[in-house]
Amino acid sequence: MKYNLKKSLRVPLTSDEQQIEDNIPPLRSNSKPEEIEAVRQAASKTLASMRGGYRPGAGRKARPHVRTTLLLAPEVREKLERLAERHGNLSLAAEVLIRRAKMA
Repeated sequence: MKYNLKKSLRVPLTSDEQQIEDNIPPLRSNSKPEEIEAVRQAASKTLASMRGGYRPGAGRKARPHVRTTLLLAPEVREKLERLAERHGNLSLAAEVLIRRAKMA
């Protein structure tokens, strides 16, 4: 009995891997289901490790702030830039204004 690796392992095979799979003789008909499942799991782990997969520390890093785009009227932007000169940067000036608005 031969099974389809692509379906059972949920890992797409390259053409070389598929050629190797096609040359493997069928499993014995007296194989136990738990033996077949053990082989499938081992093959799945091996294929995943060969291909890379999830790596610890991969992906975007968590940041305390989120980048946001705002569309502002030119006069509001000018006032914000004047405040930014006092506070150090534009982001901090915007935060100060928002906190003041919340308190009011």
